[in-house]
Amino acid sequence: MNEFNEILEIILVEYWFISLPIIILIGLIIYYLDKKKFKKEGDLLEKMGFNRTTNTLKLSLPSKGWFNGGKNINPITSEKYPHILIYLREISQGEAGVHQTRILRLKSKRNNKFPQFTLRKESFFDKLRKDIDYRNNPEFSNKFFLKSLGNNENKLAVEKLFKNFSLQKKLLSDPLNIESNGDEIFYYWEGVKFPIEELPKRISEVEFLHDNFFDI
Repeated sequence: MNEFNEILEIILVEYWFISLPIIILIGLIIYYLDKKKFKKEGDLLEKMGFNRTTNTLKLSLPSKGWFNGGKNINPITSEKYPHILIYLREISQGEAGVHQTRILRLKSKRNNKFPQFTLRKESFFDKLRKDIDYRNNPEFSNKFFLKSLGNNENKLAVEKLFKNFSLQKKLLSDPLNIESNGDEIFYYWEGVKFPIEELPKRISEVEFLHDNFFDI
């Protein structure tokens, strides 16, 4: 592998007058294809009743606080869903490329306030940290890392909220991340930039959760 890298470096440096135009051409082709795909998605969104812009949003997930560590771009809105904002969260990972997650942020239809919390699939390191567990459903507690983001009163509200066995069952069947800052709830599948074609289906899934278990 090192030998291949050395050969590649020699080609790029000594034969730059050949390699540079090729690199520029590849970059232009990728840029053109991305622009074409973005426009095609935009046309499809418009047909489905959605509006997308290229704006960058100044917001952050509750788990990140004010430290975003990434960009929130391309917000999607709709008159049909005035309480929903959909956007892309991008995190640069150097040579590994860009990590993208499509996030749905929902507000209350009833002007409700929510407990503040984060819920995600439990990682190895999460097992070493203290979170909210339920003895009557160890499968749920082993699957998810659930953390209160407020005082003891807020923690009791979070415990009561997720004690609902129907909610636990629903989340076990389709695990996703859920975060609340008290005014809004963020729903997303970590690392998943689902295609635009799936938008109505994903909205339906998230709205079912939101309307039946959180915004009640």
